[in-house]
Amino acid sequence: MLKHIFLLLLGIACSAQAKVKQDGDIIYYQGQLNQADNQRVEELLSYDTGLITRLVITSGGGNVDLGMDLAEIVRKNHLDVEVPKFCFSSCANYVFMAGDVKLLGKDAILGWHGDAASAKWSDEDIRDMLKDTPEQNNPEAFTQLRAEYDQRVVTSHNREVALYQAWGIDHKLLTMGHAPGLVQQAREHGYRGWTFTLSSLKLLGVKGLDYTDWQPKQNSSFPLLILDLSA
Repeated sequence: MLKHIFLLLLGIACSAQAKVKQDGDIIYYQGQLNQADNQRVEELLSYDTGLITRLVITSGGGNVDLGMDLAEIVRKNHLDVEVPKFCFSSCANYVFMAGDVKLLGKDAILGWHGDAASAKWSDEDIRDMLKDTPEQNNPEAFTQLRAEYDQRVVTSHNREVALYQAWGIDHKLLTMGHAPGLVQQAREHGYRGWTFTLSSLKLLGVKGLDYTDWQPKQNSSFPLLILDLSA
């Protein structure tokens, strides 16, 4: 299921090429998170030190480490983060959470589908990486690549946990939707992941929320399971 969701999200994220631009004291970031555009954000901040105050982002996510990279840029520069329309996966996991003030548009979609450890590659994925290479039938090559990617996941997970501890946010926010009963609901209703009520986000330690009439709601094009921890 997770692999299916990952491929689906990748397709959504790649449908709009990332685009970074500055307008006054705001940086706009749209599309899949990527290294080139993260670097562009850093460049813009270096040109206008202290003048840029907000990152407005619309993104389906991307590589978890690139999401954490951008989150650290946001935190270092004390930026507010605004989501006018859509922020999912690594965008919600890290970039939104890093904002000093976290602004949500009235109809914004904010959602999660797992933590860094959820991105563990299957044996099938590892074999696909070796396919059509001289090492495709080499057990040692498979074992070495398997170990390499497993270590990447561990390293990313540890980095993620450290960030959440520093931010004072409960890391369980990233895994709650994986409870067996909720996974079954996701399958039955075709949910792409989960979101939270505002009161739930606050209970999980998310601070600095700023919103105008925002409440999680079902969107037929991107349905999410709505979790209410106060219920």
